[in-house]
Amino acid sequence: MSEHSKLAKELYKKGYNCSQSVFAAFCDETGLDLETSLKISSSFGGGMGKLREVCGAVSGMFMVAGMIYGYSDPSDKIAKTEHYKLIQSMGKKFKDKNNSIICRELLKPSVKDDISISEDKSEGNHKDPSCEEFVEQAAIIIDEYIKNKKMEEKEMIKIAVASEKEMVTEHFGHCINFNIFEAENGQITKSDSIPNPGHKPGFLPNFLNDMGVNVIISGGMGEGAIDIFNDKGIEVIVGASGNAKDAANAYLKGMLKSTGSVCHEHQHHDECDE
Repeated sequence: MSEHSKLAKELYKKGYNCSQSVFAAFCDETGLDLETSLKISSSFGGGMGKLREVCGAVSGMFMVAGMIYGYSDPSDKIAKTEHYKLIQSMGKKFKDKNNSIICRELLKPSVKDDISISEDKSEGNHKDPSCEEFVEQAAIIIDEYIKNKKMEEKEMIKIAVASEKEMVTEHFGHCINFNIFEAENGQITKSDSIPNPGHKPGFLPNFLNDMGVNVIISGGMGEGAIDIFNDKGIEVIVGASGNAKDAANAYLKGMLKSTGSVCHEHQHHDECDE
């Protein structure tokens, strides 16, 4: 059982519907706050507002996939086709386990066709014990896809560590050098060190992007630089310390997480390359 599936079950036990339980369990992946996630998914419980159509847990799973991997350009036919393939694949995995993705079929014979599902959840009692299993299953399916996708993306990546020789620097913009690590299948295959080409606002994020960097690691960084990296799809890890190569290896193992902190303490706005 994954952490997301555990959280999904906990949310369901608290009284949230099946769609809310799955969708809100992935706030850390979708970037949405809990309240927004709960509101967006609130209509899909009970098979679409108790209509007993598509299972709410399945709808929640699809919504997570849409938020993370969905397309927005109506003219991008390739993206649309690929996304639909993803949805169909996840739906099939759920259906293979349960023979259906339709609420009324999943709950038969425990719930009569002509009776709406009870919403009485007093003292933690739920409409049907199998719904908790469906919530867990849906969360596991999308969680496994996310993890596999991240592993694929990490197969070949280039990591830049803002450094003072071999150590992670506290101030991104004023670093002495960048230690560059190329990795394949989670292992560093090549390393290099390049001097900081010069500190001026907005320059370094574009410089590293042109080098093909996928991840930037630093002790601290200004908000302006973070925004530029985010716009270019480069992952930002701040709050790191210690040996640069150790930091890169920790990232590859999934053990290095960004603190999300932004440098505010400097007298000059561009001190950390804002």
